Amino acid sequence: MNKLKQWMKTNVVPVIKWLWNYLKVWRELSSILVALFLWANSAWFLRKIDPTAATYDAGVFQIYLFAIIGLFLLHGIVRILMKLIWPTSDHYLDSQFAQDFNTITSWQKLKLSTFIFFAFLFAAVLLARTL
Repeated sequence: MNKLKQWMKTNVVPVIKWLWNYLKVWRELSSILVALFLWANSAWFLRKIDPTAATYDAGVFQIYLFAIIGLFLLHGIVRILMKLIWPTSDHYLDSQFAQDFNTITSWQKLKLSTFIFFAFLFAAVLLARTL
């Protein structure tokens, strides 16, 4: 029993601490894990409510994968068009934006960050629904 405790203390506990610290930094991963857990258990839950209920298969995640791929593709196309049509704005985003972002007030940072987050979220949802 002491060997098992010693082995867990030297091998398992550091991995769990590292994983916990990693998830504290990347909190977004927890929502993905919760969503996958709920999806995996949805068949059991739905059949408890309605024994004749049908469930989705893993292919449903292809929609979201294609939406993310489309988002990256369109992001690249937009950046290329900005570089070709309006190179000043592309240069500003690459070199000056971070410095200017640090000089604005906290409520302006909040508004801008929230707007960008919801713009990406809206784009992903719109792409997932149109595919």
